[in-house]
Amino acid sequence: MSDSTGIVVSWGMATGVLVHAAIFVAPTIVVLLIVLLPGAARRAAQRHRAAGGPIPRRRAVQVVAADLRRAHHALVTLEPDASRFHRDEACARYDAVLAEACAIADIPADRLDEATGIDRDIARLELEEALIQHGLAPH
Repeated sequence: MSDSTGIVVSWGMATGVLVHAAIFVAPTIVVLLIVLLPGAARRAAQRHRAAGGPIPRRRAVQVVAADLRRAHHALVTLEPDASRFHRDEACARYDAVLAEACAIADIPADRLDEATGIDRDIARLELEEALIQHGLAPH
């Protein structure tokens, strides 16, 4: 028997393809379902639970405070001979977490974005003091 393309198809060939699919493809699909379904079900349950309550817009205060302390420690303990790149990266990390902590405490941190050099250091100190006044100790 031949199909419209002229390829001869026999029932034995079709049966062989079906048996091949049953032996090799079906177990692969079953394993994928076993692996992927629990995670998908867990995510669906979390979305369902989250739909009932408010969605947090910021990270938790405790997490930001811990990150702020870590970033400050990394900045303070930076080696004196550290490269300019590492020093700038540590400062940028600390400034980002400092700005996030200020946003949580409703402290305007725009002066940190505008300042450079020594003025930026002074702005950091002022923001650290404001955070201490709000009960978030940066160090």
